[in-house]
Amino acid sequence: MSLHSATVVALVLCLGWTINTQQESLPSPSILADPGLEIPQGHSVKFVCTSPSEYDTFRLKKGSTRIMDVENVLPYKKQAIFQIGPVNEDTAGSYQCLYQKESMWSQCSETLELKVTSEDVPHTSDPVPGVTSAPTLQSYKVWNGVCMALAGVVFLVLGAIIGEAWYNQ
Repeated sequence: MSLHSATVVALVLCLGWTINTQQESLPSPSILADPGLEIPQGHSVKFVCTSPSEYDTFRLKKGSTRIMDVENVLPYKKQAIFQIGPVNEDTAGSYQCLYQKESMWSQCSETLELKVTSEDVPHTSDPVPGVTSAPTLQSYKVWNGVCMALAGVVFLVLGAIIGEAWYNQ
């Protein structure tokens, strides 16, 4: 096997590994409840699910049961809102969301425990304590920059190997 053939094989394997690694799983979405996790009976609650990238379908689950799906019809949309109400005792429970992009489903979000109360709870629009928001766009830009820099180094090394082989011939 010549040096040129070995270089091409190494490049193909590296690129194939990178593409395969990126397609193994989708990052988990974030979930929050508005106006909060304690809802007075008869009122409504919104579950807001946010994915780190565009999605095709978002799904809300209560326990292991699918509650509803929302399909994305707009480009670049990363958020789905599930309105539930009026709530009663049967509405209380553990909620999670997940999303589909192409044929892959993400892992489930963290679990939110919804409680339905009989007394009136004041409405607040503050974020739910303990619920982390989706990673910021800036963190993805940094990660993409690191990946691009690593790819650049690989291409420089491969270019040097090819250049040296060409020079020696």
